[in-house]
Amino acid sequence: MVAGEYNPLIDYARLGPDAQLSIPTPDHYLPMLYVLGSRQQGEVVTFPIEGVDGGSISMLTVQVG
Repeated sequence: MVAGEYNPLIDYARLGPDAQLSIPTPDHYLPMLYVLGSRQQGEVVTFPIEGVDGGSISMLTVQVG
């Protein structure tokens, strides 16, 4: 994301079973791609909230700009 290389994120199913396991349904994942698609040249991507809750739920937040 930081480098602006989005193709692996878009085609995540090809990354293997771990990627598919981490995204069992795309309803919470696809909005992130829309946000990244709105990124303007020069805008930075940051992660203001990171961590794992309950040992298995990622709480990663992506911020553009």
